[in-house]
Amino acid sequence: MTPPAGPPPRRVELRRVRLPLRHPHITATGTEADRDVVIVRVDEADGAVGWGECSALSAPTYTSEWTDGAWLVLRDHLVPAVLAGRPSGVRGHPMATAAVETARLDAFCRRAGRSLAGHLGAARREVLSCTVVGLGRSVDEVLARVDGAPGPVKIKIAPGWDLEPLAAARAAWPDRFIAADANGTYDLDDPDHARALLALDDLGLAYLEQPTDPADLTAAATAAGRLATPVALDEALDAPGTVRTALALHAAGVVNLKPARLGGPRAALEAASLAAAAGVAVFVGGMLETGVGRAAALAVASVLPGDLPTDLGPSDRYFAHDIVVPAVGAASSAAHVCVPCGSGLGVDVDLERLAACTTDVVELAR
Repeated sequence: MTPPAGPPPRRVELRRVRLPLRHPHITATGTEADRDVVIVRVDEADGAVGWGECSALSAPTYTSEWTDGAWLVLRDHLVPAVLAGRPSGVRGHPMATAAVETARLDAFCRRAGRSLAGHLGAARREVLSCTVVGLGRSVDEVLARVDGAPGPVKIKIAPGWDLEPLAAARAAWPDRFIAADANGTYDLDDPDHARALLALDDLGLAYLEQPTDPADLTAAATAAGRLATPVALDEALDAPGTVRTALALHAAGVVNLKPARLGGPRAALEAASLAAAAGVAVFVGGMLETGVGRAAALAVASVLPGDLPTDLGPSDRYFAHDIVVPAVGAASSAAHVCVPCGSGLGVDVDLERLAACTTDVVELAR
């Protein structure tokens, strides 16, 4: 799936873009009211243009990568290396790396007149979407958000805010797909935390995502050994090598594949192959991306078997006005999302809209 070797791009443009979210996204590790992301445009030597997105959050709370740092890594290290046709030598920073890789893949596929999804080996034209419900101020608020969701749901939890909202949701919808996401906030050495996690086992959750500290895979393995509910890993997995380690430790019954977090489509598919060989289910997660990053994630999701719903909703679930046309939209049912099938990412960047929400821009050329 890697594009063939060729000359370096002639030009790369970086843009900081800020888009207001329809609803603040509240998790145990922070609140995002706007999406502050870096959009990468690559102008290849032959004139082909491609787009990518660095979907890091605005603060280093989800992972150590964040927008300000990613901007500097892209500007001062990754992009100069790409323009010079040499290895960057950068360790880490998978989301920044993914932005450049995706932009070059987009340009390659546009030049070939085929979709990125098709290039990756797409098996599906639409994917099932799971609505992520942030931490609520009350059980009634959580239930209202779940009631308004069209299909499967994943509910954010935190110590002290877990059994009550989840039990209420399960009582209201006994047969519904319900998962939970703790964003790494439970400490198994705390008796109250340990008891709370065990209590969730009676709710028939599809999975419990990232219950423990992402930096401690042994804690995830311990949680997986104690719980009947499958443990899914997200923040803990920042590269295919980490996925391999987690699987060897039996720390994950489910793997959340976020192409941005893993380093791009190639790394995500490598991780998917590792999970498949271990008999572990996977799904593609979202990063509150704009349509650029979402189209890339949907392309990856279209290749996978779809045993679990993705976290990839339509654009209008998150933004009143996205930066791409056509907007990433619902498919045959409100719970499904179409995989863009046009050339490259399958969507085009709305240049006027992009300019209107740009907060900084830098151009680098060779």
